[in-house]
Amino acid sequence: MIICAGSIFTDYISRIDKFPKKPIKVLSRGIDKRLGGSAAVSAFTAKILGCNSKFIGKFGDDDSSVFLKNEFKKFSINITKSVFIKKCQSSQSFVIEDTKGERLLAAFNDPRLLEYKSIPKLIFRKQDIYSIDMRWMDIASNIAINTSIKNIKCVADLDNFKNSKKISEIINKASHPIFSEEGLKTYKKNIDMKIALFQIFNETKKFVAVTMGSKGVYWVENNSLYHCKVPKVKTVETNCAGDVFHGAFATALSLNKSNSESIQFATATATLKCMKAGGIYSIPNLSMVNKFLKNLKIRKIK
Repeated sequence: MIICAGSIFTDYISRIDKFPKKPIKVLSRGIDKRLGGSAAVSAFTAKILGCNSKFIGKFGDDDSSVFLKNEFKKFSINITKSVFIKKCQSSQSFVIEDTKGERLLAAFNDPRLLEYKSIPKLIFRKQDIYSIDMRWMDIASNIAINTSIKNIKCVADLDNFKNSKKISEIINKASHPIFSEEGLKTYKKNIDMKIALFQIFNETKKFVAVTMGSKGVYWVENNSLYHCKVPKVKTVETNCAGDVFHGAFATALSLNKSNSESIQFATATATLKCMKAGGIYSIPNLSMVNKFLKNLKIRKIK
């Protein structure tokens, strides 16, 4: 079972030809309503790739929450450990995408959603793998600590956070901390990416990685730096590609793949996702990913 804990959003996607140089009125080529959120999309990715998955997040009691719950129901993804808050709006975001797949995103979180502190009681089993994001810090910290104690694999999506003791604790406790490029700059004060990775490796003595979009993925393990290059493809939609990466990485770990093989598998999944529009409905299946894997190469840098 892949258990994903963290953010859940209703995304409203507006597609335009290109971003203007200054704020003006532009015509939209279409509007879509989709499920989003890092941990939520990770749960859908794991499910589409063939694993049973569970999502733990915070829902309101509005029309958006009805839409989101129905999406989970369609895919038979368990949400019984999630919390449902009365008189509260579910998180929503408004995304503008151009024809190159680039985006502008504005997110809204009801203060009552953010202020809700209680977390569900979890049973940590050896056979499960956890994937956490930093949008629900209390549960992310709880999962990182308990998975470390019980030697359970935990993938931490380190993006969109402010430095804190809990962030440092999660990085030290999660078995697989994976930064976004901006997340790594935030944590290590904008120093060189390679230096930052080795610093974190020396502090934690374990695998650490950073995803860098079209520049691929870099990671350090066993005191060596590796790189997985992304093949050149026609990018249609980058929205939620990082979330797909983390769900695919957790899935690969559940298939007993090595860290390097898991990076390769997750990169292939996210790259295929970028080649199609449609949010969770354009996440590739296992057969598609396995066929695409031959296009990705891993090299040891130092």
